[in-house]
Amino acid sequence: MIPSVPPLILRYQRKITFPRNFPSKPTLKEYRMSFAATTLLLPSPDATWRVWKPRSATGGESVETPASVSSQGKPLIVGLPASACRTVGLVLPNADHEILEQIIITQMDRKGLKLEGGDQRNFRWHLLTQNASVATVSVDILAEPFPQDLALPQASDYTSALRLLTLPNGHVLITEEHGSLVLAANYQGKLYHSHLFAPATASMDEIAQEILISRLALEQDLGVGGISGIALAGTSWNDETAETLTSLTGLTVRLVPHLPPNAELDTRTWPRLLPTSVRLAQNSTARRSKLMRFGILGVLLFIALAFVSYAYLRMQEATAAELVAAVEATAEPAMQVKKTVDRWKALAPAIEPRRYPMVLLAEVTKLMPPSGIVIREFEVKDTEIDIRGEARDAQVAVQFVEDLQKHKVLGQYVWSKPQPTVREKTAQFRAQGKLQ
Repeated sequence: MIPSVPPLILRYQRKITFPRNFPSKPTLKEYRMSFAATTLLLPSPDATWRVWKPRSATGGESVETPASVSSQGKPLIVGLPASACRTVGLVLPNADHEILEQIIITQMDRKGLKLEGGDQRNFRWHLLTQNASVATVSVDILAEPFPQDLALPQASDYTSALRLLTLPNGHVLITEEHGSLVLAANYQGKLYHSHLFAPATASMDEIAQEILISRLALEQDLGVGGISGIALAGTSWNDETAETLTSLTGLTVRLVPHLPPNAELDTRTWPRLLPTSVRLAQNSTARRSKLMRFGILGVLLFIALAFVSYAYLRMQEATAAELVAAVEATAEPAMQVKKTVDRWKALAPAIEPRRYPMVLLAEVTKLMPPSGIVIREFEVKDTEIDIRGEARDAQVAVQFVEDLQKHKVLGQYVWSKPQPTVREKTAQFRAQGKLQ
């Protein structure tokens, strides 16, 4: 039975229009898909499920459990039975979609249904029609707690199963889902309201009573005359059942063997509706995929760096080999040059005029004062000079050695500090110089 909707009166002075469905512009969080390329999972009258392949016009294959469905890479929309997704219709004052959603949340809260928006969204509303004053919407609400056997990590979206099907316009629909009877109403062929009301074994009197009560509640929203008949969907009904319901309700009854998917349904502007467990599983999978991509990228980067390092090492090894070859090629000539240099150094005393013994002696003589110093011995050996002599006193001897150190030729030798020895009023000294 459908409870009556508390009256809500809001007045607006301007005409407000907005698209057929919200939001007006698809956001990044919306899941875009082509309905014609989507796999549908729908409940069967018994405990099984039907899988509708893209562009299939038949009932598709039957599976025992939702977990056994393979979408083969195509988007998978799970059509939920009324036991897992409640659909409530509302006629509300017209407003922009943000205000309209807040009105819907308030109305559902009055009915004891807690709705969550944002990333934790547990409902989705559909705009069926609008005019300057009112908007007719249908709201799908996920059951809480959500059945875990219906939580499919590979699912792209969830919605009411009847929203995915083509409904007989202007008829109250009675169908069977997993052994339970479901009553649904539509507005211009679009699902407006549905609820589970009895087991499949209910009597005709119980079904007729539910139809009459629901019709009264629905006509308060959709207007008197909006429901012109009853449609019995499925193969468990027969002509006798239809005649019985006609006599009990006064409405025309038609039999519909099966309800095909609505090929004209556009799901591209639907915000995604996922149970919490499915959302968490998909977020975890996305994080793992992201980490895996970063890991693969890191490995590729490491391999690239290793390859570059290896190529650089090989290049350096080739350069080193070339240098070694060049050194080996020039080693013998370099050795000959070194030997030549050594020979010239050995010949330096003989060919360098300033290193001739007589020249050096002449330079020493020039430094001697007019009196006070006598050279007793003068010896030149390669790069060494040894001078022995006598001075009037020790100070004269020391001054003589200092003059040797300051001379432009003799100053090229490092002279030892003299240690004069005074004997019989004369100072004997020895000065030794080594070529730098």
